[in-house]
Amino acid sequence: MFYIRADGNTQIGMGHVMRCLSIAEAAADLEKTCRPVFLVADEDCRGMIAERGFRVIVLHTDFKDMMSELSQLENILVRERDLLLVDSYQADASYFAAVSRIAVTVCLEDMGKAYPVNLLINYNLYAPKLAKQYQINAKPLDTLLGASFVPLRRLFQTDNAYDVRDKVTDVMITTGGSDPYFAAGAFLTAFLAAEETFCRGHDNHPVTWHIVSGPFNAFATELKERFGGRDNVVIYEGLKDLKALMKRCDVVVTATGSTVYEICALGVPMIAFYFAENQRQGAQELALLTEIVNAGCFCTDRDATVERAVEALKRCICDREYRVLLNRQERRLVDGKGAERIAGRIFQLSRENSLEWRLTNGGEERATIKL
Repeated sequence: MFYIRADGNTQIGMGHVMRCLSIAEAAADLEKTCRPVFLVADEDCRGMIAERGFRVIVLHTDFKDMMSELSQLENILVRERDLLLVDSYQADASYFAAVSRIAVTVCLEDMGKAYPVNLLINYNLYAPKLAKQYQINAKPLDTLLGASFVPLRRLFQTDNAYDVRDKVTDVMITTGGSDPYFAAGAFLTAFLAAEETFCRGHDNHPVTWHIVSGPFNAFATELKERFGGRDNVVIYEGLKDLKALMKRCDVVVTATGSTVYEICALGVPMIAFYFAENQRQGAQELALLTEIVNAGCFCTDRDATVERAVEALKRCICDREYRVLLNRQERRLVDGKGAERIAGRIFQLSRENSLEWRLTNGGEERATIKL
């Protein structure tokens, strides 16, 4: 069996679950008889995973205390040679050491920490710079590093044609699955205040602002109360087709995370910012590899981050050639085949390790099966 351990909630957003779903779908395509099963701490993300057709086992544990779930995993991973993909910042070296004794273990990692696993995956732009660090620690047996392994959602793997238009008429603001500091409100307030200094869209009409309110946005109500009555502000809740909205827009202001790679796959000019330390390296590397503006850390430098975003948006609106440059640079970063590459390597790993278990009937050996 192939199990995936990931969580999603208001505190950590949905990034872990979303990228794991991409890998799960690619795995199901490659191995029809080995459909991944998700293990989650609580009910928060169960519905989203189940809607995508995957079985979910709820552990009813605290997602922050992963060591407390080990006894349950020992009962679930009964075949000893099961595959387990873990995607959680709460999992530490002790956790991985424990689960690696009962399963062939793969981890998704962002922070440059080596763990005692069979395969470590860091698909971030800065990951190749960590190769020596992982080797020095000599803990993972194998690694997959860099943007070639970005597990884009299936929606963003094909039909990604996008044209840079002459005028900027539509701008999107997204903060991910949650918005712990009400960044969307701060950015939109500043953009609206600066509208008079922006180059206008066609026929001198104001820009239309498209605000994506994620499923765990604690400020969703306040967002609607403050901005919902404006003719040129559209707020989306439960958005089903993010790709269509991205392709409609001329600029996207986004928190760094999985969404950045989806934007790159399309080539929509973007302005990036970040909330947490685990997003900092991604934002900085994005600015190093392209002309994309890294506006900074919203939670520690709110005013300066918003000010930089305003200036970056002015440039995007007034300079089409700059937007064309961003489009070309972004498209070169991601090719949409990362999830397939990861799934293929995981199944290759199972074969390399001769993963097998025996089916018995009345104590007699009946067969040996390899994944």
